[in-house]
Amino acid sequence: MDNAKPEYLVPALIGGAASGVLLMTPFVNLCCCLWLIPGGVLAAWVLAARTGPGLKAGDGAVVGALTGIVAAVVDAFLGLTPLQSINRSVMRTMADRMAEFSGAQLPQLDRLKEQLAAPPNYTVAGFLIGLFVLAAVLALVGLLGGVIGVAVFGAKKPSPPSQQPPAPPQGHSDAT
Repeated sequence: MDNAKPEYLVPALIGGAASGVLLMTPFVNLCCCLWLIPGGVLAAWVLAARTGPGLKAGDGAVVGALTGIVAAVVDAFLGLTPLQSINRSVMRTMADRMAEFSGAQLPQLDRLKEQLAAPPNYTVAGFLIGLFVLAAVLALVGLLGGVIGVAVFGAKKPSPPSQQPPAPPQGHSDAT
């Protein structure tokens, strides 16, 4: 029996990087943390391709959770870049359109537009707390994707060849 542990890091980096970029892409990020399910499936697929069949649901859970953590780190650091200002601009435009179409003066919408117009207020503690919470949430969603991916791509173990007794030779009879 093979007790070797599969290598989770590379599949988690691939799935997490893909999911983290999608989480920060304007308009695509509207699906929010649902991108972690396909990211976890991608990581499980890479894991199955690297290790072969015979993965367990626990392997998918581990690689999926690691994928969520990687995606949270990618998302957090991409959030410090100019992509964040693009996302804030898109959200301001959406808030303007909602106010335009509603026809009513909504104080909540006005507060949202004011918050989006102000420059972001980053603190190290806020960044770390946000990263921790995001990593926990994304790890749970990625875990689900990893389990689904292993169920689809890596759970089947090859069956051993059957041991049938050899057939008696043809043309000989044991009857005397």
